[in-house]
Amino acid sequence: MAQRELREVGGDDERAEPFSLIGSFTEAVGPKGRVDMARRLLAPLVLALVPLFWVTDATHRSSLTTLGRDQGIFQYIAWAIRNGDVDYRDIRDVNGPLVHLIHSVFLAMGGADEHRFHVLELWATGLSFAFVGACIPGLLAKRRPTWPERAAWAAAAWVVLSAQYQLYLYWNQAQRESFCDWFLLPSLALQMARPARTARGAGLRILAVAALSTITWFGKPSFVLFTVMQLGVLLADREVLLGARAKLGRFVLGAALGAAIPLAYLFLYGDAVAFAKISFVDVPQIYRFIWAKSVQEIFGEEGPLMVAAAGVAATALLVALIATRELPRRVLVIALAPLCAIVNVAVQHKGFGYHFHPLTASTHMAFLIVVAMLWERYRAVPKQRPLGRLAALVVVVAYALEVTASMKGSPHIRNVWILAGGETAERRTREEYFNTFKSHDYFPWEMRLGAAYLREKTSASARVQVYGMDPYLLFLAQRKSATPYIYAYDLNDDAALDGGWSNRPTDLDVMHIKSARDAHEHDMLARLRAAPPEAFVFIDRAPLISYPDAWEDFRHCCEESARWVASTYHPVKAFGDVHVWLRDDLSSEDEKVIP
Repeated sequence: MAQRELREVGGDDERAEPFSLIGSFTEAVGPKGRVDMARRLLAPLVLALVPLFWVTDATHRSSLTTLGRDQGIFQYIAWAIRNGDVDYRDIRDVNGPLVHLIHSVFLAMGGADEHRFHVLELWATGLSFAFVGACIPGLLAKRRPTWPERAAWAAAAWVVLSAQYQLYLYWNQAQRESFCDWFLLPSLALQMARPARTARGAGLRILAVAALSTITWFGKPSFVLFTVMQLGVLLADREVLLGARAKLGRFVLGAALGAAIPLAYLFLYGDAVAFAKISFVDVPQIYRFIWAKSVQEIFGEEGPLMVAAAGVAATALLVALIATRELPRRVLVIALAPLCAIVNVAVQHKGFGYHFHPLTASTHMAFLIVVAMLWERYRAVPKQRPLGRLAALVVVVAYALEVTASMKGSPHIRNVWILAGGETAERRTREEYFNTFKSHDYFPWEMRLGAAYLREKTSASARVQVYGMDPYLLFLAQRKSATPYIYAYDLNDDAALDGGWSNRPTDLDVMHIKSARDAHEHDMLARLRAAPPEAFVFIDRAPLISYPDAWEDFRHCCEESARWVASTYHPVKAFGDVHVWLRDDLSSEDEKVIP
């Protein structure tokens, strides 16, 4: 007993029995069992409880926000597909099928309501964070972690990772990268977790790691960087009870299983040929020049600079701990994740806020591992040498305070009015609620007014063509687009031709861009003439148009189509920057307005 009480620094007793719920309870009833349980749970509970109130408050407030532009786009695409349109053929979008699939699932679960959508998204995000935490304990301890210990670390990870998530504005939440994190973060955590004890268990885990990692490719192809890195770490990990050939075989099989889900969606509800053309021809030839930024521009800004620096520091710290054998080699998968995330941002040449989700999440995963390592190493040192345990506890408290302090920067915490303004479903229908989210090019209240007008003045089966960047209006109106062209940049090529510093199109690129634009307009006009929609909607000041006035911009870039529209439609109602035109043969009691 004395030998068991005086554990060596660096872990728990190697001869202890594997944990079971009954065994845990039996140990906990005795004084030594209670002390051991307290030591196991102290660090994660401090991390979970200190910032808990503010993180929970921010999470609640974020569920009361409206949807941003991108979320609205995907809501429309998912709704149109659920109502018979073919993805990538009837709706032209450059994003992968995983995003459309997720929105379709959310719609089936009541996600047409914006608050319900946010609740569903926050639950999925939170579960992925908690899963990460459950995989953390057992880094150094020779004894298997107890389930209460896993639960405590799951709570700690939910709090810490939710805190970094709530630093993102509503516009940047429920985005493509954050959806991909649902799969990527558990994949990384599974690979980092305490090794399986049997070859069969190791094989099954590799299948899960590869499947979860690969599915992210269909959200953003650049996530292939993480999968390649994970395979490299797996082959170098000597703790896995399989040979290199067996590892590779199971990884490939797992990757195929992961790809099967979004591919099944694509073949069932989409046009695979159209998707391939958009992804492998149009994106590299055209869309990569829109809103293009160089690496210097992206990481030269204050926010991204510090986020990237924190990621590099986390990588350096973990690599040093692995090199000095303080941490096992499998933790390389977490150490290298922030670097992959930085490259993931850079190769997209945009630097949008939501592109940084994998970076901020993997950085905090790295810090959580350091905290867990310190606590597992020093929690059981003898009373005569308490310095290590005290130092580890100080690190835990300091990290908890840092997470808490970071919540001052949360836009949801700052958004005090939302507690009253978005408190009830009725309040979330008022003009003052939506005007809080209004920006220089996003008009949520005006879109709803325009959508209500379309529902009133057009038939239930009517098609409507929108010129702008907000097909969410069509979702709100429950009307399908008349053509696949739901984005102005498919018809106005000025943004693509302009490119960006160090990323300007060549003469050959210019030829491709202009040729594609001409083909888009020709196809759109042919569809409009063949089946004239009941209404046309122009949204002023939309992103990526050349003139503030959407009709003027349409005349500038689509001269032939504009002449046909002017001869077939008339403007009837303007809701701020949202202008509704009806077909001439449709009667309307509204006075005509000058476009």
